[in-house]
Amino acid sequence: MRTAATPLCRAILVLALALSPISLVHAQATMQIVDSNDARELYLQAESLLAGGHTRNAYELLRAYESELSGNPYFDYLLGVAALDSGYNAEAILSLQRAATAAPGYSAARMELARAYYEAAEYGTAQVMFAALLGEDPPPAVREVITAYINAINARPSMPPSRFSPYGELFTGHDSNANGSTENEQFLGFTLSPENQATDSMFVEAAAGFDWSLPRSTNFGWFIGARASYRDNPDAPFVDAGIVSGLASMNWRSGAFFGRVGIDAYAASRDGESNETYGGANVLLGRSFADRWDLSLAIRSGALNYDESIEVLDVTRTLYTLATSYRFAARGRFSVAAIGGNDDARENGSPYGNSKTGGRVAITTGLGERTYLTASIGSLTSDYDGLFFGAPREDRQTMSLLQFEFHDVWTNGLTLAPRLRYIDNESDIDLYTYNRTEFGLMIRWAPK
Repeated sequence: MRTAATPLCRAILVLALALSPISLVHAQATMQIVDSNDARELYLQAESLLAGGHTRNAYELLRAYESELSGNPYFDYLLGVAALDSGYNAEAILSLQRAATAAPGYSAARMELARAYYEAAEYGTAQVMFAALLGEDPPPAVREVITAYINAINARPSMPPSRFSPYGELFTGHDSNANGSTENEQFLGFTLSPENQATDSMFVEAAAGFDWSLPRSTNFGWFIGARASYRDNPDAPFVDAGIVSGLASMNWRSGAFFGRVGIDAYAASRDGESNETYGGANVLLGRSFADRWDLSLAIRSGALNYDESIEVLDVTRTLYTLATSYRFAARGRFSVAAIGGNDDARENGSPYGNSKTGGRVAITTGLGERTYLTASIGSLTSDYDGLFFGAPREDRQTMSLLQFEFHDVWTNGLTLAPRLRYIDNESDIDLYTYNRTEFGLMIRWAPK
């Protein structure tokens, strides 16, 4: 509801001045902070930019000193104000929480924090904080601002609107091993067919789908998504693949707890013939800690089926993921996950049952107003139950990803995303040892 609150934004600076005619001097006295001359000059420059409405300039100025001065309550206060009026609500909340905790008597910091919760649509928390400020008998001008926010909260719709978001994608590039096969020409004295040897190829993949969110309240809602894609490999047409997938979930949050219950399915074809389907359910339960940390446990289980000629591959797959993540900035998140699970073979005598263990580390961060970086690396070990060509089999797969996203390029809703992905699969059975490098450019159009 930023548009409703924008006329009030400059009034918040009136609050700071009303509470302290010379805000830096008052803040230092209130919060008992001691700063160098350079820091005081920085604060005065940021105050001047904020008072003049140059919030983005103030944000960029202060952000350059975040690693050095974060934890100083007045710096955190100014950075929070600049981040909030620049549209970075999550970062503003983190900075203002630090300032309000370090200096609970500084009303301006608590006022900005209440406004940050409002802009982040956390209306219940914002209303409680505004009411507390109102009970402190603020000056008339400040009371008017607080009352306007409380009235805006009371007048808001009881339920967020639903959102239907269609999209289309085009992904093109090069795959060093389109069929994910060994580079060896022979195995156990037999010459392998070309389709069972690593084959590099350019590729073009087209996809279309939609995401549909259906909130039923501020803390509960439904989500439905569907996607269809087809990848063409000119130099390896025998692995041309089409996939149709869908999912539906119920998502909820209650205080620090959050969760999801859903179902998902897909059907895949290779070289024009249907050969793989999956259908299952998933559950996630999580809790937020100390505003920056999330801990979650996810369980996913379902039936993976292949066509009659290779139904020996049929398994019931169950995966467990225990993950923790840390929000280090408004658009920055670092996560670590431990993965476990198993494939239970459904055909008697099938060797494809296995147990899985692994882990993943990932980071997502903003590199600018509309630029994002995603990087991850993970490993998964699959220890098979049966023998392959008379020998036990264990696969150890390492996967890494590096992707940049440039949003709203040329026009709103158009994203360009160069991507590099690498897979290295080591196996006790040479036939299943391979590596694969894929790089390309994804173009995504999602009208707003």
